[in-house]
Amino acid sequence: MSGSQHLATNVAIDSSTSVRNIPARQQSVISPSPAMQAIGVDIVDVQRLQALYNRWQEGLLTRLFTDQEQSICRKASGYRWYSLAGRFSAKEAVKKILASRGEIAGWIEIEVLNGIYGEPYINLYGRAKLAAERLGYSRLVLSISHDANLAIATVMAYE
Repeated sequence: MSGSQHLATNVAIDSSTSVRNIPARQQSVISPSPAMQAIGVDIVDVQRLQALYNRWQEGLLTRLFTDQEQSICRKASGYRWYSLAGRFSAKEAVKKILASRGEIAGWIEIEVLNGIYGEPYINLYGRAKLAAERLGYSRLVLSISHDANLAIATVMAYE
């Protein structure tokens, strides 16, 4: 058996295991966790986003980003392009999750903000929010990274 096959065997979960099969004294430490239902990933070339902006100017940003997102990513000398590209990548990842189940959403119906520790999170509005509710997604978890003129985002949808 190869190493990867052995690893897969070791991490496989026995479907017969349930809370019923665990002694009562151990059940108190087990809590069901929500299951991940979908994942979306997208990568954006920061320079390509800047080139689109050079062509379409503020109209591009108005179409893709909420006022709050634009405000967060604006600085005295221009825009924080890596932050905008990361947010755009996150929006595209959410759209991929929804589209995989036949749902659509507009760009500004998906908003990417930052929490008190700088962690990114997603707010949904309009069709995006209704679609997520219809699909049974109660939580979206987002990770964004950028380096070497690329921004990537991964979004996981949980029930």
